[in-house]
Amino acid sequence: MSAVTFSPDTLSRETRSAAPKAGKAAAGKGFFARLMDAIIAARMEQAERELSRYVQLNGRDPLN
Repeated sequence: MSAVTFSPDTLSRETRSAAPKAGKAAAGKGFFARLMDAIIAARMEQAERELSRYVQLNGRDPLN
């Protein structure tokens, strides 16, 4: 799933740092919206770990 999760839009540091965190959900969001935000954040973190592990094992970044 990491190939689907990452795109040029999500890889820029400005985009990732500007994205709201799942823990800082707006007061008006419902339960399922907050749950979905948490699931998406967890999948992004997992994809980042997989990419880091790939770079560590192969010695090169596949995205560059």
